[in-house]
Amino acid sequence: MTTNLLPAEVIAISPEALEVANSYLQENSAKLVSENLAVPLDRVCEILARPEVRNYIDRVFFDMGYNNRFLMRRAMDAVIKRKFEELEEAGVGSGKDIADLLHLSHKMSMDLLDREIQLQKLKTETQPQKQVNVQINDDGTKYSQLIQKLISGDI
Repeated sequence: MTTNLLPAEVIAISPEALEVANSYLQENSAKLVSENLAVPLDRVCEILARPEVRNYIDRVFFDMGYNNRFLMRRAMDAVIKRKFEELEEAGVGSGKDIADLLHLSHKMSMDLLDREIQLQKLKTETQPQKQVNVQINDDGTKYSQLIQKLISGDI
């Protein structure tokens, strides 16, 4: 089970939570995880609800099997290649099938790129912006005039 982590990227998750998460990925049931690990069900649900555990489970799920974008791309390329071979062997066929497959392949690629762009936008929008606040207390009262005289040294 490999994930596409950058070398400097670290997942901050406790070993206990990691064990629960991996067991959940195998069993797909909090009840079975509870039984297999001999941990109370409410504790398993509490661990699974943590953001870092949820993030880990989502990341592993999307990197495994045909949810992995690279495997999906290879499978789609294999289908398109097989369709081209069938078209050449038969000598007769519909270009519509190939066009439909190419259209689907292109749509999948564009959807993936669109989601990556949206993710990048979310990451940049959530970063704190530098802000400078200035408070001006000049309300014309004798108190503010006294403060100004004290600051300027006119007294």
